[in-house]
Amino acid sequence: MDGVYPLETELNLVDPGSVRFSRDKYDELVMHQDGHEHAGVRLIRGFPHSAPQRMLSVRTRTGDELGMVANLTDLDDASRQVVWDELESAYFIPRIDRILNIEERFHVPFWEVETDRGPRRFEVRSGRSDVRVHGALVLIQDADGNHYTIPDYRRLDPASRTLLESQI
Repeated sequence: MDGVYPLETELNLVDPGSVRFSRDKYDELVMHQDGHEHAGVRLIRGFPHSAPQRMLSVRTRTGDELGMVANLTDLDDASRQVVWDELESAYFIPRIDRILNIEERFHVPFWEVETDRGPRRFEVRSGRSDVRVHGALVLIQDADGNHYTIPDYRRLDPASRTLLESQI
């Protein structure tokens, strides 16, 4: 082996010049590649928090992988917009900018927060397993399965940081 591993062959990277994305009349995402149309495709981010625009897996309705888009920015403008809109819809993860209150009732924490998508109130089933810290990144899953993120908890105001620290 010459020291360089041919990872591209295992990843089934699609050529950004030969693929485009659009919506059909049913508002489903369609991938056009080499004269073929794949309707109802889904996108899965390989690295949703650290590299949300890179390594996007394109899957059929049944979950079979059609290929991977190495970088969203390599797509043509129209495809890039359609794919970005799809990802924003599928990965709706509000960013918590401020924690206003965390109140426990019957050992269940109820959070009141301000996010980049507006104010939210939610409960967290298990504070210890549903509030995860990865370095400065904090990921929160509420009792309904919705996700929230705090990209860098060190940037929160002191009152918000104190409330967060009571839960981690």
